[in-house]
Amino acid sequence: MKKRMVSLMVTSAFALQAAASVSAAPVGGTIQDYEPNAIVKKNGTFWNWGVWGIAQRAVPTQVNALSGVKKAFPNRLVLKQDNTVWQWTIAPQTGKATVTQVPGVSGLAFSVSSGDLIYIVDGAGAVYAIPYDSVTHEPLPSQVAKVAGLEGVTDISRYSESDATQWREQWLFLKKDGTVQRKLKDETTAKPVAGLSGIVDLQDNFALKNDGTVWGLPAEVANSDRNPRQVKGLTDIQSFNAAVAIDGNSQLWYWGNTVTGWSDTTARHRQSPIRITTINDVKAAFAVERALLVLTNSGKLYMTSIEMEKLPANPSFKLIASDVDNAEPEYRHLFFQKTDGSLWGVGINKNSELGYGDFEFEHWTPVPVQKPIEVVLNDEAVELTNGVVSRSNQTFVPLRSIFEKLGAKITWNAAEKLVTLEGGAQASDPLKITINYTTGITTLNGKAVDTGTPPFSLAGTSYLPLRFVSEQLGAKVDWNQQEEKINITYK
Repeated sequence: MKKRMVSLMVTSAFALQAAASVSAAPVGGTIQDYEPNAIVKKNGTFWNWGVWGIAQRAVPTQVNALSGVKKAFPNRLVLKQDNTVWQWTIAPQTGKATVTQVPGVSGLAFSVSSGDLIYIVDGAGAVYAIPYDSVTHEPLPSQVAKVAGLEGVTDISRYSESDATQWREQWLFLKKDGTVQRKLKDETTAKPVAGLSGIVDLQDNFALKNDGTVWGLPAEVANSDRNPRQVKGLTDIQSFNAAVAIDGNSQLWYWGNTVTGWSDTTARHRQSPIRITTINDVKAAFAVERALLVLTNSGKLYMTSIEMEKLPANPSFKLIASDVDNAEPEYRHLFFQKTDGSLWGVGINKNSELGYGDFEFEHWTPVPVQKPIEVVLNDEAVELTNGVVSRSNQTFVPLRSIFEKLGAKITWNAAEKLVTLEGGAQASDPLKITINYTTGITTLNGKAVDTGTPPFSLAGTSYLPLRFVSEQLGAKVDWNQQEEKINITYK
């Protein structure tokens, strides 16, 4: 599980992985690695979804400019199999993906960001900073610079510190020897934090020692007292973050926020550490939106609400998934992978963040992420504006992604929401297909045909049934289930 920046707000996602957890069986499927909005397949292809300006990708869509990818990281970074580091971006107007190498960096351990820079740590523990453009607010990987004086770094965290007159952004750097250095956002030199040694993990302004105790640096500073203090009630902790902790007996402790109210009346209530007695054998835990999700070593994923003033020690949990191997949280939703390799999401989905292919505001019953299906035409990968969508065992692709390459003339009547396809060099007879997105009726040479699933639009993209249209245009369509690849032959 990769390191990611989190805040103390309950709407953030807090994740931890128990060091002593039982290893699951090897994961099947085609996915090698994933982030909450990205997938790396075992063949080295990279896929993403999300919203960039007016450009929306509602389902996993291949970034054809990237190949040979090994791992995905936050802040739109990837590590290739040759250990080079690259950053990708999506043009907000066109949805076109571009990639840029981060020069001089070999290997990537993790990355964290603030409003105007991204810190990355390479395979040797050296720290680099990538600035953001002050106008476009896009990262500038070509301007990456090594941070002097920071070597052997294994973890980075950030928190806000305030006193009676101002607030400051503090950065903490954990080194291999267990010491911690701290610097203000605009300072060039980090200084040792007195009283912190034997540290094995950082989360915001908290640190986990190798003796299982948790220590916190004050976020509100009075009388210049910035010394770390032990968090009472947490002992024998093996892994933790600012909301949950797991002890040496795989027992769960909660010490994050609970929440009440909505909008302007939203209130967050900080909890003193309590052991949760109604669940055991805990492998990982996540506070997502207004829910606490817990993964056990047996692969069960449970959920309970934290929408209350105080979480009791014995909350009632609901089982929402089984056969879960691993999970990755985002601020308002969670992704998890089952042992069969399938990827699932749960939580807020108002911008199709779950990659399921709809815009329902939330899904608290897990939904499957659409499969990253490659489309290959005459041995050449087809670049799609939005990814393949599967519904009712049918495959749909964006309107203009393939069919013009098959010799079809495509006409779109926006007023009637009617698409017309004509021709096709391989069609033996005159061919005309119309698809009405208002009525759902498809016609072939003037006669209505049943295509199974009505046509639909998603994220501003009109989708057509791939096999039906392609074969009418004279192409041969083959489905490779093992590789999740559609091969189209057209001569």
